[in-house]
Amino acid sequence: MTRRPRVAALVAAYNAERTIRDAIAPLLAATDCQVYVVDDCSRIPVSEYLQNTDGRITVIRLEKNAGPAAARNVALAEILAAGFDYVAIADADDISAPDRIAKQVAFMEANPMVGACGTWVRNFQDGIPDATYIKRRPGDPRAVRDLMFFNIGVSHASAMIRCDAFRRVGLYSQDYPAAEDYDLLCRIGKAYDVANIEECLLDYRLSPGGQSMSRRRRQLYDRLRIQLKYFEAGAWRAWAGVARTLAILLMPAGLFDMLRSNLRARSSGNSID
Repeated sequence: MTRRPRVAALVAAYNAERTIRDAIAPLLAATDCQVYVVDDCSRIPVSEYLQNTDGRITVIRLEKNAGPAAARNVALAEILAAGFDYVAIADADDISAPDRIAKQVAFMEANPMVGACGTWVRNFQDGIPDATYIKRRPGDPRAVRDLMFFNIGVSHASAMIRCDAFRRVGLYSQDYPAAEDYDLLCRIGKAYDVANIEECLLDYRLSPGGQSMSRRRRQLYDRLRIQLKYFEAGAWRAWAGVARTLAILLMPAGLFDMLRSNLRARSSGNSID
């Protein structure tokens, strides 16, 4: 009898016909991985151009666009029912390292108190070499917890999450459509350690036009709501995190972009977000 893979890679796809093959190929390079693609009502159905050559790709198509949180939850319901141990989050336009899955599984096995594990990521933009930089987040769970008072402590696109963590804290909330990943990691961080592998195991594709200001403001507003939801009055970082988010919300967009670019240039890819 063939043993079921322990890892389900969850790929949410919307009009990703140009990039999804490159996103899935390294996931299939991991022998212990089944790929679930949830097609969020793309104009061209994923099943029309993605070949399931070895039986390890499951495509779930939604007939109405639901957004990333709801789309992932549809796939997660199947993944949790199937009995996998881990869920590897992957975006349809990013590229995982071929050994990403194996290294994250080994890390999770060696650290049973860790409920979610991310990695460093290399941000890049097609055709613009100067836009490339590495996003480094701390590895130690204590440092990640401190960071979570300010912003998400793990690059969501690089995250591996225990299925038991989803069963314990729930799936993605649709109450924070611009920061559902931050809310999920906050909930996991209340029940488990959250950590990062201090190695670049994901190439993250930046949008050519960057993030729109309206989207940016929605994300900051949802972040603030999440910070207030999980607020710890006795932790000075909780106060500092709320103050920081408010300051960024009130800051002119041009000034914020200038400060972020300068900080990134000075700190090997780290920046304010």
